[in-house]
Amino acid sequence: MDSNYKRSLARLRAIRVAAGLTLRQVEIKSRGKWKAVVVGSYERGTRHLSLMRAVELCEFYGADLSELGVARSEVDSLQTILDLKRLAMARTLPDDLSRTISRLAGRITSMRNDQNGEVLSIRKQDLDNLQFLTDMSRSELIGALRLRDLLLQSDRLKR
Repeated sequence: MDSNYKRSLARLRAIRVAAGLTLRQVEIKSRGKWKAVVVGSYERGTRHLSLMRAVELCEFYGADLSELGVARSEVDSLQTILDLKRLAMARTLPDDLSRTISRLAGRITSMRNDQNGEVLSIRKQDLDNLQFLTDMSRSELIGALRLRDLLLQSDRLKR
């Protein structure tokens, strides 16, 4: 099996995990369209995943297909800027990850005495702490932030 294909399959799992879904929850949420055993087989590479099915699955997760091709180095070099206004709205949802991110963001702004209130640059150490608190890999964490639309890309800031 091609190593790029294997990495894409690993990212497929990371996208699912970032969405906060177990394989069983995927089956339930999709009302049986996506069987847990089938999605698990795709993620392990024991079942071929066609491009059409990959597109459909990414759409189901609320992710962009291009996320399957993002190399680890691209994720690591991403300037992570949180949209604090969106985070304030997300913190009211029954979502442990959003609440954890919100608590850490509040702590960081307090420590930095940064009262801008609109955006927050997350440093490598901040991401490391968030990874520890959430028990997620860096790519899973970035994926979760993207799925919740909490990241501002540097090109969005220039607009």
